[in-house]
Amino acid sequence: MINVLIVDDHELFRQGISALFSGEEGIQVVDTTHNGFVVPELVRRHKIDVILLDMSMPILDGPGVLELLQQEGEEVPVLMLTVHAGLNEIKKALTLGAAGYVLKDANKATLKQAIEALAGGGNYFHQKIQQQMIDFFRGQSKQTKAEESLSERELEIVRELAKGDSGPVIADRLHLSEYTVRSHRRNILHKLGAKNTAELIHMAMERGWI
Repeated sequence: MINVLIVDDHELFRQGISALFSGEEGIQVVDTTHNGFVVPELVRRHKIDVILLDMSMPILDGPGVLELLQQEGEEVPVLMLTVHAGLNEIKKALTLGAAGYVLKDANKATLKQAIEALAGGGNYFHQKIQQQMIDFFRGQSKQTKAEESLSERELEIVRELAKGDSGPVIADRLHLSEYTVRSHRRNILHKLGAKNTAELIHMAMERGWI
């Protein structure tokens, strides 16, 4: 039996999904909540196998719940069940550890398939967001290639630039010529496709380099 927890701020929606799977063989909704802060406690109390999580909630939103689960060390798979189909929302959820993403207009068969996939250790993504998923993984691939293409020295330059120091200061600290520092900066901007140092630093922060 797959124990499911529904986290959504709309009571009628929680009741509807619960009723949808009432009497369903192999799946049972054991609890629901509108409060994201209590999710880790409910996971432990009910031995939850899969969480159905909304993206937008007033008390603690979906990304906040994902972060809380990570902080609490709870590794239960999370299926985002939301109306949001934008790439930014999908990227944020997957980056924070969501194992699946389904839109709220999905039918019961789709939702059941998604729950079973996650309970079995897999992933599931709604057919309607296929293009967004392609864009997401394409971006991940580009990011990985960019990181792999930077040398250790270039990564070091990135971290120094993030401190806000000038070229001469960086050159002195790393025992390099100012020309070499400028050359490294120019190459880094080209490899990452950044327009300036500010954008470069923003990209570095997003990727956890600094």
